[in-house]
Amino acid sequence: MAKYRVADVNDFFSLTGGGVRRYHLEKLRFLAKRDDLEYHLLLPSDRNGVEVFGHARIHHVKAMPLGSGYRIMLNPWRLRRVLHTIRPDVVEVGSPYNTPDWVRFALWGLDCQVVGFWHANFPVTDVGRVLAKQSKWLGQLGEKAAWWWARRTFGRFAATMAATDCMVQQLHLHGVDQVVQTPLGVDTQMFHPKHRDAKLRAQWGAGPDDVVMAWAGRLSDDKNYRPLLEAWQKVADRTGQEPLLVVAGHGPGEPMVRALAARSKRVHYLGFVEQSREMARILASADVVAALCPYETFGLAAVEAMASGAAILGSAHMSIGEILAMCRCGIALETAEPSLVADAWIELLKPGRAALLGARGHQECKARYSWKQTFGRIVQVYEQVLSQAGGQRRLQRSADLAPLLQEEASQLSPQRPRSGQAIAADPAAEPGKSLDGSAFWRGL
Repeated sequence: MAKYRVADVNDFFSLTGGGVRRYHLEKLRFLAKRDDLEYHLLLPSDRNGVEVFGHARIHHVKAMPLGSGYRIMLNPWRLRRVLHTIRPDVVEVGSPYNTPDWVRFALWGLDCQVVGFWHANFPVTDVGRVLAKQSKWLGQLGEKAAWWWARRTFGRFAATMAATDCMVQQLHLHGVDQVVQTPLGVDTQMFHPKHRDAKLRAQWGAGPDDVVMAWAGRLSDDKNYRPLLEAWQKVADRTGQEPLLVVAGHGPGEPMVRALAARSKRVHYLGFVEQSREMARILASADVVAALCPYETFGLAAVEAMASGAAILGSAHMSIGEILAMCRCGIALETAEPSLVADAWIELLKPGRAALLGARGHQECKARYSWKQTFGRIVQVYEQVLSQAGGQRRLQRSADLAPLLQEEASQLSPQRPRSGQAIAADPAAEPGKSLDGSAFWRGL
């Protein structure tokens, strides 16, 4: 197939972690090494600029901050200017709300196919669940309206990718057709039991026979962290010993975690862990990882924990439940009541129980989930929608694009960085270089 250009647009990207961030990081690493396509990643940023990474380009689009590392693009004209400079064959939209319509506006006049990736089940989590706190009927009405919006936006794409079978079925149920199951992956070399660190466990006060429970993710209500913290005291009361708990992440729940850590030396709060290698060391050194969110569209943090050899204490619903049913690597809970979480926690404290489940999860991860398979599947989707469109247009080679990129970079001079902050544009970036240490990754 002739060379073509792909652009990703996603307002769900946060520099402070999350599965969407990991997806784009791994995708950038994978596609930047290919010479059969050009990959462009458009990210909401605090400045405008272009960064070169192998055969790929990172386009920083100045956007309004929302907190917790998130930003939202509010200037469709700016988005149009960038996309008309790139002139992509395919655009992947990874966030709902205003983004799908603004991408369509930005692409007006271009021969381009649009696909989506269903990263978050927003009608349920962001609309229905939130409004239901006011009243049940309001939550139901809001969720119904959000599904209408999903049909109006994602339903009009040439294809929509979803990571799990349960999510594919839910999209079909609500009238979003042309859905392709595209499981996400995991770096099984980085997330591996070999990174288990006895010295780190000793810092936590854990001996060889101790079972360490870990939480690795955002501390927000939608992730369901509270039942785990409340279960900690119930386990202590019922066993006569305080269980070991390690929490990595940040969000509104930080004060609650800090308060618990101040009460007991058996609770450790690590804050936000930026480096992937450090997170891999933490997960491999834990024995169980809690993933209690019942709304996950995939549960990447849970799969990384599985690859690291940790057992999973998770929700029986949506993607976490689907993964646990397939891989049999943990305990699935129908409801995350603190008493039920405590029961499962105590079960996993039994000698050898967590180790057995963790070993099974590691083997299942190696067999089922890889980024190579994920992005190979995504490229197939791109090529299929282009083929179905009739192949009316093929883009120029990347060399023909260079003058346009240079012109854009000169017009969009990045702002002078604040003290201790790197400039967004990084022309010295090399293919395969870890973004965790690049100017792009640290400088925003």
